[in-house]
Amino acid sequence: MSTESTTLQRSQAERTLAHRMPADIVIDDGDMRLLRALPQAQQTAVGPFVLIDHYRHQGLQGIGDRPHPHAGIEVVSYLLEGGVAHRDSLGFQDRLAAEDAQWIRAGRGMLHAEQPLSGRHGLQLWVSLPPELKLAEPSYTAVRAADIPRVDSDGACLWTIAGEVGGLLGPMALSGGAVFARLRLEPGAASTFDVDPALELGLYVLEGSVEVGGARLWAGELGLLGAGPQLSVAALGGSGAELALIGGLPVQGDLLFSGPFVMDTPERLAQARLDYVYGRMGRMDGVPF
Repeated sequence: MSTESTTLQRSQAERTLAHRMPADIVIDDGDMRLLRALPQAQQTAVGPFVLIDHYRHQGLQGIGDRPHPHAGIEVVSYLLEGGVAHRDSLGFQDRLAAEDAQWIRAGRGMLHAEQPLSGRHGLQLWVSLPPELKLAEPSYTAVRAADIPRVDSDGACLWTIAGEVGGLLGPMALSGGAVFARLRLEPGAASTFDVDPALELGLYVLEGSVEVGGARLWAGELGLLGAGPQLSVAALGGSGAELALIGGLPVQGDLLFSGPFVMDTPERLAQARLDYVYGRMGRMDGVPF
């Protein structure tokens, strides 16, 4: 087989950058900086993921530190730096440190609060539950850094938190075939790994800039990827790069948003609001009353 044919087969196998979208700046007040890559007007989901929030703050006040509800979604929190105390209306209390992850299946509805223990840098992601799980009983699971599989190779480090990426199976069993992985590249490093060709996938750049399929993606941008069984990413510039890979099977059902509730029918959305108001999602510190 000629070198030209080998290169053509490789390029056909590798995913390319189909579209890029800069994240919206939601908060930038000198302490908290919050970027929202999903949802956007032109893109409401990547696989089953319907929200990507990327935040960094130095103080002890953060988004979600007061009790608040969720319903119809799975809430994934991943800390790159810092610490947070979790408590919820199910009675769970927990503390997460850097590189720990948290998984809440809100289902029919629950309340929680996240009190920062220090400055933090991290991601909060929402996965829309399929219609048959929208009203599931809520649950809480924490995943410690030591339990998240990783592989290191030539200046690249890959962590798989959910789904299967690069032969690693993550500990979070999210719905909708959801995939969530983190990739860190040293300056000049590159990484190629296998991905499920059936999944919709996107890359969000946390820091630095990268090349994907001959196109450049910058910090604070979400890149939607084309089809293929492999993904190749190379760090550009002198500071390396940090990325999140997210995606899964196409989102199921309609997407109806109302604040922290994501349902598939107007009736279920209205029921979630009533359940919250009447305390059927539980109460914390006088909330909802």
